[in-house]
Amino acid sequence: MNSEVLIVDITLDKRQMLLFQALLQGEDGLAVVRCFDAQHRDYELWSTSDQQDSLLHWLQHLPATLNVHIHGIRRWQEET
Repeated sequence: MNSEVLIVDITLDKRQMLLFQALLQGEDGLAVVRCFDAQHRDYELWSTSDQQDSLLHWLQHLPATLNVHIHGIRRWQEET
């Protein structure tokens, strides 16, 4: 059985991270944010492949003042 994880690479100003996390928590299980490199404002959103459309839709409709930029989408598969 394969478990496929979706990882969306984003940049976000660290001063906006608290607001971003609060908005993400309101989406109840949509994704988990991980800091990849805070100095360069690089973050990863981890979710499931089944939620890709919902996650991308949510990201595209965030307030423009957050300045969230998507830099890539990749998948991580782990065989169990």
